[in-house]
Amino acid sequence: MDAEKQYRCGVIGYGGAFNMGRQHLSSLNDKEGVEAVAVCDMDAGRREIALADFPGIKTYSRVGDMLKYADLDIAVLVTPHNTHGPLALRCLRAGVGVICEKPMAVTSSEIKAMIQEARKRKLLLSTFHNRRWDGDFMVLRNLIQKEKRIGRVFCIEAGFYSYGPQGDWWRSDRKISGGSIYDWGAHFTDWILNLVPEPIEWVSGYQVKNQEWKGYTNEDHSEYTVCFKGGCRATLTMSNLSMSGGPRWRILGEEGAIEDSGGKFRVESMVKGRRMHADVDYLESTGHKYYENVYAHLHGKEDLVITAESAARVIGVLEAANISAARKGAPVKPAFV
Repeated sequence: MDAEKQYRCGVIGYGGAFNMGRQHLSSLNDKEGVEAVAVCDMDAGRREIALADFPGIKTYSRVGDMLKYADLDIAVLVTPHNTHGPLALRCLRAGVGVICEKPMAVTSSEIKAMIQEARKRKLLLSTFHNRRWDGDFMVLRNLIQKEKRIGRVFCIEAGFYSYGPQGDWWRSDRKISGGSIYDWGAHFTDWILNLVPEPIEWVSGYQVKNQEWKGYTNEDHSEYTVCFKGGCRATLTMSNLSMSGGPRWRILGEEGAIEDSGGKFRVESMVKGRRMHADVDYLESTGHKYYENVYAHLHGKEDLVITAESAARVIGVLEAANISAARKGAPVKPAFV
């Protein structure tokens, strides 16, 4: 990376959902030495909005034209999940570094090709796991790894629980999304893999589709269990088929337990032979630090936090969970352990 270079960046996909394209461009444009210069979207209306949001920016309707004429250093992909792999390879082969919205891609084979291309050309490849800086996760990591408040962790239960059919759009189409577990499940998986930094032995998956809810192909209840080399097992549940919920996090250690109670964690631990209780508030979330780290990395000041290799492990687990579920829960070794 070059400390003196002015990095030219563009976004592929300026869709209206969550305004993520605008958020990425704003974050990039806010950094000295990094300039947001281009947007690509098939929708003419969205290109007009991009021009209004960023006067003077160049807009394109085709990726090929953007890569040919915009003179980019980095492209941010804000497109449906199943396009991340093909688009990333196209950008990398054109000499353009890539930041993918999560998930990095849908399959491990795509990611292996992406990593190989980025290494060969010495280009940036990262995934927007900005929730690595969420306040609840940072507290969990501190309690477990820094303060060692509950001793060796042997069990993690995490997830979201709700009841009701999914919306009818591409995120609910399994062929496009990869399945419901590829959405928020990608964030949770990234968190789990960072709470337990050990090699993975196997992944077992289980899925249920409510046959009465038509119009989409995603499963309605997805869960997996990851078994780590040190013996810890983590189970993630993502369900819109659960009338009875549970805490977002429940973590058991040999010397205590942590349970999410909304806005804070209830911590039970042993201190000098005595059982103690504490409520620990979430920290403030600082997701903006993702791009601060990318900026510092581009200018040779910091190592990249969200590496392609760390994002690849997330997809390895999600892919293995889908394969295992299709095999009635048989354990599967992920492509990235």
